[in-house]
Amino acid sequence: MTTNPNFTDEPQPTESTARYRAIDVNVPSNLENIRIILLEPREPGNIGSVARVIKGMGMSQFYLVNPVPFLDVDATWYMAHGAADIVENCCVVDTLEEAFSGIHFVVGTTHRLRDPKLPPAAPAREAALKIAAISQNQSVALLFGREDFGLSTHHISRCQLTASIPMATKNPSLNLAQAVQIFAYEIFIASAGDILPAELNYAEIGEVEAFYNRVIELLNLIGVSPYNHDWETYLRSLRRVFSRTRLEERDIATLDMVFSTARRYIERLNHQLEETANNQSTAP
Repeated sequence: MTTNPNFTDEPQPTESTARYRAIDVNVPSNLENIRIILLEPREPGNIGSVARVIKGMGMSQFYLVNPVPFLDVDATWYMAHGAADIVENCCVVDTLEEAFSGIHFVVGTTHRLRDPKLPPAAPAREAALKIAAISQNQSVALLFGREDFGLSTHHISRCQLTASIPMATKNPSLNLAQAVQIFAYEIFIASAGDILPAELNYAEIGEVEAFYNRVIELLNLIGVSPYNHDWETYLRSLRRVFSRTRLEERDIATLDMVFSTARRYIERLNHQLEETANNQSTAP
């Protein structure tokens, strides 16, 4: 595993492009708080192409979850033309949990019609406006799935927002790097000018997932189990319920107090019952 967290809530110097480009642009500082995550990419050339997109759109955080070997493949470096530093400094991790470390808000991308139980996908431009606001002072991740079948329902359920690129036809679908380019460009444009930060202080994804696990632990403790012991489906439903409220740090603290107190009470009660039973069994 490699880690290189780059989140910063401090103002960063902007660099003018006047010497190089037809249109002079100052790079918005919030782009440093945006992380591009590729889940199990299969094509080294796509990894290089996405690195080129990331650098061109003023971003730097690049995470790869369980990718194919790519560092010794010529296509990676050929397609990353001008962005070798992004490839060299990317973070390769084994799990999404590691890729989500330090992230407050995750946007999952899709091109397919999804399970109606999941929230509907927002257009890329609309999602970009939200990302631009949240990333003013919090860390945001964009999650992209494998080239062949994208993100699963399980992966989408772990995101706070699902976004898609409107297209005129069913086929052809966009190449992975093309999709990243469109989202990155929309975010770049949405971030220009004075953007008000998001009003909510989102809890980190790791804290939210830890809370969900504590809920399940409590249910196990009191003998509650979902139909067919399908905890994965139950967890997806749990995420859907709480995703409607957009949990803040203070929300997690409040809910954790309730569930943690209930668990400690049940554990004390079980201990007292065990002691009573032992005393009765040893009584003359």
